[in-house]
Amino acid sequence: MSRHVAGPIDGNGLYQSRMARGGDWFFMASPPVDEHGRMPPEVQVPAPYTLSPSAHVRNQTRYVFERYGELLEGLGATFQHVSQVEQYIQWKSHADGYLEVSRGSGFLDWNRPSSALMETGDFIPEGMVVAPSAFGFVPRPGLEEKEIRSTGLSYARKYPEFGPSYTHEAPFSEVVLAGPYVFCTIWASDYETGVHPDVILPDWVWWGQEIRNEALWGMDALRRKLETGGTSIENAVHCTVLLVEIEDLYELDLVWGEAFGDNPPARTVTPVRGLGAPRWEGAKHHKEGAMKMEIQFRSIRPGHGAVKEIIELEDGQLGIDPAAVKAGNLLWISGQFAGGAQGLVTAPDASSQVDFLFRRIRDICHAGGTTLDQLLRLRAYVSDPKDGYAVYKGLREHIPSDPPCVVVAGVPGPLQVPGCTVMMDAVAYAP
Repeated sequence: MSRHVAGPIDGNGLYQSRMARGGDWFFMASPPVDEHGRMPPEVQVPAPYTLSPSAHVRNQTRYVFERYGELLEGLGATFQHVSQVEQYIQWKSHADGYLEVSRGSGFLDWNRPSSALMETGDFIPEGMVVAPSAFGFVPRPGLEEKEIRSTGLSYARKYPEFGPSYTHEAPFSEVVLAGPYVFCTIWASDYETGVHPDVILPDWVWWGQEIRNEALWGMDALRRKLETGGTSIENAVHCTVLLVEIEDLYELDLVWGEAFGDNPPARTVTPVRGLGAPRWEGAKHHKEGAMKMEIQFRSIRPGHGAVKEIIELEDGQLGIDPAAVKAGNLLWISGQFAGGAQGLVTAPDASSQVDFLFRRIRDICHAGGTTLDQLLRLRAYVSDPKDGYAVYKGLREHIPSDPPCVVVAGVPGPLQVPGCTVMMDAVAYAP
């Protein structure tokens, strides 16, 4: 029941593990590179298909998932023990190829996890177009398999018209239970026409907010999904909020504060280029068929061995989120910036911000009863993708051996704290 890592990547400016395990839980995150941080021959696309987004993403997805399969085998686990996935792509044109490969080929082809697929931005190294991250459990007596439930509201259904990968099973599972955890994703769609009719505003009147309607609808959907999973909104411990327009955060938080009160989950709010609808690039509003928000939740079930504990630092946390939430032996750390309400507090370069962020995450780990070298997953969102190299450099300085698995994704700027160009969050093992 200790922490260990596997699948090291060290070279070409990259430094991470592909997998990190703490107790019953594992995280996997990896760019499509070899152990030296370079794009291997398996992901190269020969002529005449070098301009095809599908060819690039299929090769990269297959390479990453094959490495994941090897790591799972070493744990005595399979893809059936993956409970939730977060899937970052460069452009929407990469979505179909990624889904076709990841949902077949012996990977996530049945009993699929809860998932979110988002178009974030560019990656490092150059040429990388996809970054899938996974969270799951190592099977043992009493925790052999996950349980999939449905609210019965057609949120997750078969789509045979989309191809063989969706003929027998929905592309994702609506509510997934594993041990004390409940996983689900909120997205204001009816999964038939795009934006859910209940959230669309009439265009003949000034009052009303698209994001507020999505947030209100989302909180109601969250309550229904968590009730289906045997828990309630008070037991949400962590979430990733994806916003197409970061300026929507204020209106979202008005609803958030009403929904969660003084018992909110840890949270990371991430700007993205786009979500799963519509298919074309650049749409941002309901009249264009586009959702503005997607949220992926991690919650716990009472009586299953984990209790929610909010962790705060003396200097507080920016906004309305707690610094972290501890649930069982996992510490979920909210998104962190090298700045406060008035903006950046370090020098503007990425290295200064990254150093500040690692020191802050270290302090949060101490407050949560663990240490920085117990990190399982680190996520970094950067407005300039090249700043990702500063993240890896800082990780090596602060955790010089056995690094966690890492997601580095370029996202649209500016970020929500003036002057900040790097945001980081983490999950730590707290034995």
